[in-house]
Amino acid sequence: MRELSIIIPTCNRAALLDRCLTTIARNVACDYEIIVVDGASTDRTPDVLERASDLFEDRMLWIREEKRQGFVRAANAGFRAADGTYITWLNDDARPRPFSYLNAIRQLKRRPANVIAMYHRWKSEKNIAFEKSVDGIPYRLCHVRGTLYANFAVATRKVFQDLDYFDERYRFYGADPDFSLKAWHAGLTVEPAEESFIDHDQHDDARRFADGEQAKRDNQKLFAKWDLPPINPNQNDFNPKRPCTLRDVRRRTPAA
Repeated sequence: MRELSIIIPTCNRAALLDRCLTTIARNVACDYEIIVVDGASTDRTPDVLERASDLFEDRMLWIREEKRQGFVRAANAGFRAADGTYITWLNDDARPRPFSYLNAIRQLKRRPANVIAMYHRWKSEKNIAFEKSVDGIPYRLCHVRGTLYANFAVATRKVFQDLDYFDERYRFYGADPDFSLKAWHAGLTVEPAEESFIDHDQHDDARRFADGEQAKRDNQKLFAKWDLPPINPNQNDFNPKRPCTLRDVRRRTPAA
């Protein structure tokens, strides 16, 4: 059993995936496995994964879908195949900074019931909960209507299992904040990482554009499921002293 399972859904982004895997090999210091779930790529992705298999050997599992099922189902396929004590996921356009996972695991070992929210590079100035600067670069954590959520969350495999992984009613978006809201609803806490950072390009390309309409529907599902309030147009409504407003927003179990 490895200490950490890193799940990477991908589709037709061979160059980005190659850079992601190379960075993992260089920067991840803990005992880990990589599970790449390929959504039936038609570019050079198989070649990248063949080379990566030689590099990572028995630390890498490659799952290929017959037809692209979307980020959420791909991530869940990886989560269910994972054997690590801890689990996380990465987008194919994201890369961990040195020692970030080792630091996150050490933090979790001190408070094993928690979910760790990894600081990441984020283009938008909206919905920022916390911010740290590393080498002059801002890394941020986000909130959804006042409740901190864990992008690129790290948690024990049991936490992922108990929360039933990602909700597959989403396809591309919404599942990671939903996972965090489920954690809060279950009485767990989502804690900011102390020294863990992810470089995330949020790469805009034809695939991302094609997913755009479904992404809007995914976000609509998230807000309907949790009965979240409308955006506050006047100010950032996140309070670091009260990082979860979920119980004030909704007093019933989320819609099935």
